[in-house]
Amino acid sequence: MIVAFAFLASMTLLSALGVVLSRSVVHSALFMSASFLGVAGFFVMLNAPALAAFQVLIYVGAVTVLVLFGIMFTQRPQVQSFRTIIQRQRWPGFFVAIGVGAFLAYVLSKQDWSGTEPGNGPQGPGPLGEILLGVNGAPEIFQLLFEVISVLLLVAIIAAIVISRRKSAEGGTDRGVEE
Repeated sequence: MIVAFAFLASMTLLSALGVVLSRSVVHSALFMSASFLGVAGFFVMLNAPALAAFQVLIYVGAVTVLVLFGIMFTQRPQVQSFRTIIQRQRWPGFFVAIGVGAFLAYVLSKQDWSGTEPGNGPQGPGPLGEILLGVNGAPEIFQLLFEVISVLLLVAIIAAIVISRRKSAEGGTDRGVEE
């Protein structure tokens, strides 16, 4: 069990490091899918097969494919150096990380952790759905998280549409639209 954990932890962390350090956006997306697979392995170790299946189907499958297609359809030749891009994103990234950390701290402080042990979670999609939606006595904080994730995915889809439909500078027409 410890060997499997060490393998999954190193796979997840090295893949996450590859996402951040890779100079190619496509390689970053592939590293991201490997990191998601490592997280799915953790769910298998925690005896949560429904979560592992959702992780593989939604994150590894759908989100990675969406990111790759978004990159392929919207990528223009790089005109700025990699270092300039990183310098501009350092402070916004820091503040976003602080905000996410504060939100997670709030969620963890509101959750009652008494009597929880690994592997005792829901085994099927029905009970998991009830917990995520906060029904039948489940903590309501998970309903908030479910709604936040739904809004986040909606914003990501709208942003992908806006980015892919920007006007090009030369002809004033939408990229990817033939006249």
